[in-house]
Amino acid sequence: MKNIDERYEKRGKQSVLCVLFLFGMLVSALSLGGMRLYALYIEHRLADCSQKIEAIGDKYAMLEEYYASLLSPSRIYNYAKSELNMVTASEVETIRLMSESYRGRGAANSPSGSSGAVSAPGELSRALVGTANAKD
Repeated sequence: MKNIDERYEKRGKQSVLCVLFLFGMLVSALSLGGMRLYALYIEHRLADCSQKIEAIGDKYAMLEEYYASLLSPSRIYNYAKSELNMVTASEVETIRLMSESYRGRGAANSPSGSSGAVSAPGELSRALVGTANAKD
């Protein structure tokens, strides 16, 4: 009878190992299935994000084109002419103010000797405009 008991004990150890092996395979299969589902979810989110990036890129390109059209010189000219009622200048004049050294020589070399007429525009402009300063 001892031989029969020993045989049953051996079978019991093998069946426990077989059950543990099957349980391990089941856990591995469930883990693999879960990882595949998670990878599918991540892939879906990545595709969604790439679609959003493409849509924003298209919108950016459209806005950049619109901005460039707003800054075109012909559009600015037409807007100024129609909306602001601006017209092109017909009589353009350039005013030149003489410098200090030129005024001093001009007064001494003038045939009429009127130094007040030569230096008056410079003094008048300096009083009205003031001195330019880079900090202002």
